[in-house]
Amino acid sequence: MHPLEDPGAWARLRAGEAGLDFAVVNVANGPGRGVDPSYTDALTAVLTPLVGYVDVDYGRRHLDAVMADLVAWRLQYGITGVMLDRVPRSPTGHWSLEVIDGLRADGATTVIANPGCPVPAELVLRADVTCVAEMAWTTYRHHLAPPPGAPPERVWHLIHSCPARHQMDAIGRARRHGAGLGWVTSGSLPNPWRTLQEVQ
Repeated sequence: MHPLEDPGAWARLRAGEAGLDFAVVNVANGPGRGVDPSYTDALTAVLTPLVGYVDVDYGRRHLDAVMADLVAWRLQYGITGVMLDRVPRSPTGHWSLEVIDGLRADGATTVIANPGCPVPAELVLRADVTCVAEMAWTTYRHHLAPPPGAPPERVWHLIHSCPARHQMDAIGRARRHGAGLGWVTSGSLPNPWRTLQEVQ
């Protein structure tokens, strides 16, 4: 969400009051083409760890563009970690596990991968955190995730369209399926992640 949309949520992020292991910052499907002063102000002295959104486009996006986003996040907003979205399950197009190595070599302090589905253990162990389940609660409540082959602190589940009365159930289900990190929201598609709630 843009800082002007919900300044209270951003104040909680700055103070570290949201209890998050990290927050994903997304200016314009990435860092954008220039500095947005509203983000510059909102990101000043944030205590919550931050990573910048980078779209991999299922391997269709060229590695140079992915690396350029990392540099832009660092130069424009001082963010040195990235969350790679729409990561393919296996090597394809411009995507391979070496992309993660290249990002680290270029200064990425944290690399989070979001394929949103089960992936080979090699990816889960290569990234710092990997989202292996991203879906609506109506699907997730029946979802049987295979063992991720990694410590829980490296496994992340994203559950949207979840009524408040079921959110603690969703968190419990994530933990039982090996996810040490989870985010549950009542927000729905097309963009369920535009809210900051108490349940994480």
